[in-house]
Formats: sequence, structure tokens, C-alpha cells
Amino acid sequence: MASTTVADLEGAWLVHKVTNVDLTPFEDLRFDFDGNTLYGSSPCRSFTTTFGPDLQNLMFAPFEIGGGLCDENSMIIERDFMQQISMANRMEVAADGQLVMYNFEKPLLWAKPLSG
Repeated sequence: MASTTVADLEGAWLVHKVTNVDLTPFEDLRFDFDGNTLYGSSPCRSFTTTFGPDLQNLMFAPFEIGGGLCDENSMIIERDFMQQISMANRMEVAADGQLVMYNFEKPLLWAKPLSG
């Protein structure tokens, strides 16, 4: 597969796995990409961040986090989820169509495209 471009990320993705984070309570962690902006939503809060300079040398700008509170356990899971995203320094769409975010060679997060 050719290198992933920003255009390959356009649209909505559902996060289904994050390293060292139990996502069991969260069924609807969602990413939406629009150009070099990543919008995310979870049961507790939403976030927005920009990224660049490219997908193989990635740096997220500071996250803008929206309101909303959940129970303490959910807030802890969400914090851990956000910490994993902030460590990502590259991302790609794998041959199976999943979005994978990495910290160097270590995969951190997997998401599937939201279809339909």
C-alpha cells in the first residue's frame, strides 16, 4: 500500500482498541478528520486538535477539550485514552483498512472507518 495521505483519513472512524486502555465502557469513541484537524468524541467529552507536519513525523497541537463529565472511572479511562493519543507520532491506514496510530514502531490505537 502506498503511503497514507491526509486525504485517506477524511471522514469518520470508530476507535475499537487502545494500548493499555480498557474501552469496554465506551462503545462510541469516534474520530472525524477534516484536512489536518482531528475531531474526537467520547461519552464524556469531545476534543479537537490539529496535526502535522506529515503523517510519518506527526505532532498534535494542544488539544481543545469540550465540556461534559462522567463517573470517576470513565473519566480515568478517558484520560488514559487521551494520553495515548498525545504520544502518537505517526499514523497510517493499514492494508486491512484500519487506521493505526503509533509511537515510533509501537502501535497505540486502532480505528475502523465508520461505514454508511
